[in-house]
Amino acid sequence: MVVFGFNTDVKVGNTVFHVQTEDRGAGNPVLNTTIYVKGRVLAKRGTSYQDFLASPDFSEAELHAMLERQHKQIIEEVRAGKLAEMAPLELQPAASGISVQLLNPGTFLKGTTASLDVAVSKRQAGTPLPNVAVRVLLHTGAPQPFQFETQTDTAGKAMLEFHMPRLGPGGAELVIQAVAPDGQDEIKYTLRPRPKAGA
Repeated sequence: MVVFGFNTDVKVGNTVFHVQTEDRGAGNPVLNTTIYVKGRVLAKRGTSYQDFLASPDFSEAELHAMLERQHKQIIEEVRAGKLAEMAPLELQPAASGISVQLLNPGTFLKGTTASLDVAVSKRQAGTPLPNVAVRVLLHTGAPQPFQFETQTDTAGKAMLEFHMPRLGPGGAELVIQAVAPDGQDEIKYTLRPRPKAGA
């Protein structure tokens, strides 16, 4: 699945807000904007384009223009201090029918390679959810977070493997997100650099 979108860091005072707007495709025709600070989701906004998708006037070019307009509008709202007017994620009923878990939290890092075993299931029933989008964001203090994406298999599991960049003294935040028609969920881990031997 191809995800099209924009990512922008917006500094307001001493706080850097990461604004991410994306279109996940016709299977879920919503333009989603999410605002993060240090890996934590502060707010989000979704605009459905279901009607536009069914219109004879539909075009990919206009859809991308709509996405860009929404992204720029929310950046301006963040700069103007209107973040509180967006819907906080915490106020949404765990739209959630879903739960994401990291199955190997203590062993996913071996040397400089990270191998994350992730499972996504229905929150109440525990039923595995296949074909769910899973995204990993690694916030290291760089201008843009490292980002990796995949989908769960028929057993509701996904594996992401990537090179772990060297962590600075401030460490990093690892955010694992799952997005499905039944809702979304995320978990976050704080990573600290290992002390040097003999230190």
